[in-house]
Amino acid sequence: MSVDEAAETAPRRPGRRRDESKDDAILQATRELLAERGFDGMTMDAVADRAGAGKATVYRRWPSKVQLTVDAIVCAGGVPMTADEIPDTGSLRSDLLAVRFGRKRSDDSELMSGVISAVKENPDVAAAFQQQFVRSRVNLMRGLLERAQARGELRADVDLEMVSAVAPAMIAYRKMVAGQRIDDEFVTQMIDSVILPLALA
Repeated sequence: MSVDEAAETAPRRPGRRRDESKDDAILQATRELLAERGFDGMTMDAVADRAGAGKATVYRRWPSKVQLTVDAIVCAGGVPMTADEIPDTGSLRSDLLAVRFGRKRSDDSELMSGVISAVKENPDVAAAFQQQFVRSRVNLMRGLLERAQARGELRADVDLEMVSAVAPAMIAYRKMVAGQRIDDEFVTQMIDSVILPLALA
């Protein structure tokens, strides 16, 4: 047997298991620093220090500051990522309201203000935010609409892709362009005045 063949057949040593709790600590530290210092003031070294993690650990999981920032926002505690995380209430309106009212409440205004300027000024941040943050919300909406469609609530001719994008687009505009908070009144009015008329039979 050649040296190469022996290397291929030799059992591989298992790698170190990824510490999910360390991931949570890093993401939480990132959110805190974004709220305190903004995107420009938040550094990977500062995140590692606050999370009690080695710099190599942070860089191994998130090679770029941009990706770490977007992941920290997308994975903010209590924010549902898929329709499976929202209880089936039996109606589209109640399902949509549950996205807002069925999660742990937290004031993310300081966190979002920490990245608004970066989204506006940094093309890399804007692209990553659009791809991951906004797209994840579109996918969540699509899942809730498909559930309602299976219940027979939706109009036969409804364009699921178009309707799925409306709420995330309105929220992103209100946050990133208008610089306004997403409060309960806005969410309820958006659901009742825009989303439901577009979707329901």
